[in-house]
Amino acid sequence: MKFTKLVDKYKKLVANYEQGGHITPEKLEKLQQLLTDKKTRYETKLEATQDPEKRTRLETRMKVVNAQLEKSKHLLPDN
Repeated sequence: MKFTKLVDKYKKLVANYEQGGHITPEKLEKLQQLLTDKKTRYETKLEATQDPEKRTRLETRMKVVNAQLEKSKHLLPDN
């Protein structure tokens, strides 16, 4: 899944939750898996590149993914 689509999916899920909606554990697990996969992919790309612009872009995206992953862990009341 592309970065922007992943970010949009995360935003929609959180907006629904903040408006009193319900998040199923399955949807949350799938989102967390997508975020984890993206994080792993960015880590691999970061190790492989020396281009400063590309590294900066990857580091920024990794920060976003890490923040989303961390916040998603607190979305369900039993977590």
